[in-house]
Amino acid sequence: MTVLQNSSSPPSPYAVWQKQEGVPIIGGLIVPDLRGDLPMSLWPRKGVKGAFVKLLGGEESMDAHVIEIPPKGNTEPEKYMFEEEIVVLSGRGASTIWLEGGRKQTFEWQEGSVFSPPMNCWRQHFNGSPDQPVRLLAISSAPVMFNLFRSADFIFNCDHAFKDRFSGEEDYFSGKGQALPNMIWRANFIPDINNFTLQDYAWRGAGGSGVNFEMANNTIQSHIAQFPVATYKKAHRHGPGAHILILSGTGFSLMWEEGKPKEKVDWKPGSLFSPPDMWFHQHFNSGTEPARYFAVHYGYWRVVVEDLGPESGHMESGNEIGYEDEDADVLDTFLAELGKNGAKPRPLAEWRK
Repeated sequence: MTVLQNSSSPPSPYAVWQKQEGVPIIGGLIVPDLRGDLPMSLWPRKGVKGAFVKLLGGEESMDAHVIEIPPKGNTEPEKYMFEEEIVVLSGRGASTIWLEGGRKQTFEWQEGSVFSPPMNCWRQHFNGSPDQPVRLLAISSAPVMFNLFRSADFIFNCDHAFKDRFSGEEDYFSGKGQALPNMIWRANFIPDINNFTLQDYAWRGAGGSGVNFEMANNTIQSHIAQFPVATYKKAHRHGPGAHILILSGTGFSLMWEEGKPKEKVDWKPGSLFSPPDMWFHQHFNSGTEPARYFAVHYGYWRVVVEDLGPESGHMESGNEIGYEDEDADVLDTFLAELGKNGAKPRPLAEWRK
């Protein structure tokens, strides 16, 4: 984890605004623990401490920030013209969402909850604890919107209400959801992603499971994936912006640009990383419990940016590497890490297909 300094490249409109906000900008390939000690300072716009998380893999497409709400505290009311999904990293509290001039809706959340305030709705977050801080992670499409419109005034002061996304429905944040084909769960509030029931996801390797989320009529989407102890997923690559938050388990990921050395990042619950644009990446569970992660990315089903499903022919296009085609050092590295952690290897024939 690093705190970014000035770059010699001309800054984008988003980067200019980001610097003007006056809070730390955390960079690098990975943030080891978002729930640990982070460089944060008072963020006047939000009224609480915070920091941007500008990972190498964001590539000015998606970005993230963390805020910490003190006991009995709250954020300032905000609305803006970009989408976001919010993960409760720690603590419990409530959020109030409303349209300009409309009735306010309040719903409660806890550690592991995920929700998405609809674009350009007002939102305000409250800490419900008298003695414990709350920490929230927001992953958003802010860079694309800032760089497209190049106007902070438009981003924060546009009056348009997207009533096809939210028109004040009373049960909008009730947590009730709808199961759709292709493992999609449509809901605007997920009470607990740590214990959400998953479906078989074996085609991605390692005998894993998962679920896809569609929230608030967004074009950004998210998913959970989980894979067993002593297994690892097939290497694949795609465009920039996907942010991966580790929920459980310990392990590591390899990330590399084709033809260049592999970068190894170790992760644990609370780690956040983002594979750079068209870098291969591969996730390894070298610990002693199932590994589960939550990923936010541009939509692969509501708005097709790129399709990584088996029916798309992506294996033939070179965007996935089968186990039989991976470099020999991949398995060697994995077995060495298992030994360090005291985890027993599983027979390869059980899962490496």
